[in-house]
Amino acid sequence: MSTYLLVSRSSEYEARLRTLLGSRLGVVTGEFLSFGADAVLDLVTETPRIALLGPVLNFEETRELTRGLVERYPDIGLIVVREQRADLEDWVDELSLHAVLSPVASDDTTRDLLDRLAGWLVTHGRAESSDFDDPEPDVVAEPEPEAESDAEAAVAAEAPLGPLPFADGASRNGHEPDEAAILATAAAEPEPEPVPAQPEWLFPPLDPSVRSEALAVIAPKGGQGKSTIAINLAAGLAPYAPNSVVLVDGDLQFGDITVALALEPTHTIVDAVAPEAVADELVLKTTFTHHPAGFFVVASAPSPELGDEIQPYSLGALIDRLRGIFRYVIVDTTPGLGEHTLSVLEHVTDAVVVSNMAVASLRAVRSELTLLTTLGLMPVNRHMVLNFSDRMAGLTVKDAASIIGTPIDVEVPRSSAVVLASNRGRPLLHDDPRDHAARALQELIARVAREDIPKRSRTPRRRRILEPQ
Repeated sequence: MSTYLLVSRSSEYEARLRTLLGSRLGVVTGEFLSFGADAVLDLVTETPRIALLGPVLNFEETRELTRGLVERYPDIGLIVVREQRADLEDWVDELSLHAVLSPVASDDTTRDLLDRLAGWLVTHGRAESSDFDDPEPDVVAEPEPEAESDAEAAVAAEAPLGPLPFADGASRNGHEPDEAAILATAAAEPEPEPVPAQPEWLFPPLDPSVRSEALAVIAPKGGQGKSTIAINLAAGLAPYAPNSVVLVDGDLQFGDITVALALEPTHTIVDAVAPEAVADELVLKTTFTHHPAGFFVVASAPSPELGDEIQPYSLGALIDRLRGIFRYVIVDTTPGLGEHTLSVLEHVTDAVVVSNMAVASLRAVRSELTLLTTLGLMPVNRHMVLNFSDRMAGLTVKDAASIIGTPIDVEVPRSSAVVLASNRGRPLLHDDPRDHAARALQELIARVAREDIPKRSRTPRRRRILEPQ
């Protein structure tokens, strides 16, 4: 029986509790919270007596879990596992908690808190003392070999801090202390029930024989259509690498990719570069937002101030980590060549350079390419995209190539369908795939994904050779 339930995004903390509680602990990993609190609660197959929520759960997630758990399990004891921060008092005031425990509390402190809460539950008729008895050694060794052999039992524990004591008899916020939470299922056990509940789109394994590719979409000025190119690259590559494409909104101050895709992210790039995500890949994965077309998005910072706090090296390190998870990593950068953009270029394999047909933009691209070449930061593969091509602009494609000083690889014609698709929150490739701009974008995708796009068998045609007269 799973007497205790843990809902957490930290594999290290999960391993610690498994060492302490063994088969009495049921676990639901935090990645299921992407589907909402109810989806997590539906995974609980037994009736836990004490639930621990955290670490690495935000306030909204914790609140929804506590509400759902209290409704389903009114007699459960609830502990929130969270570091002691300035906002901790607000959590205690607004949530129905029995206790708050530091994630780095010692094993003895954790056992003591669990024992005290168990005693309180028994005293108040909410549980039987037998519910907290240790199972016999035979029972533990035979039925649960798989649960103890999984990755969760192999992670090192963290060092301690003390927990906040729980109130004797009454909760901190004046509510009945029985308002608690539970979510569990031995996530480590490959039982038929938890496994089917796991979404199939979650992070397919990366073939070690296939090189991960990272593309930076850059432009010297704003208004070149850079974000539109990046969005459609992700949407176009997803069919060739399902759920193995991630789009990073690296425009840290005013990125709008989630708006253009009608997504409502619960986490952003600020969370993706936070210490918790750096230390734990599972936590990093929870910061992604999944798009129905089969790719992931790392949303931009929620405010310019938070975006400014992200260090350039953190952005570069994030790209390296994503390359270990995804086949394609696409980064929409901030216009110009600021420190963050330069850091991105140091960690990618391809640069997609975007410009419109304005002479000023074309000259700026030439200066940008010259500088990157001088600094040795130009990636090995470069794709020059002439966006918003228009015969009425007074320039030809050859003129544009002459100003830039390099050939144009892909010409994307101006189209009203681009704006319509963005206003509908859809990539152009999905909204109007027959549009002439969408077909041009497919050419760019074909350049990038040469190894993944199946070769078409064509009947060779006889060429007509014009001989000199």
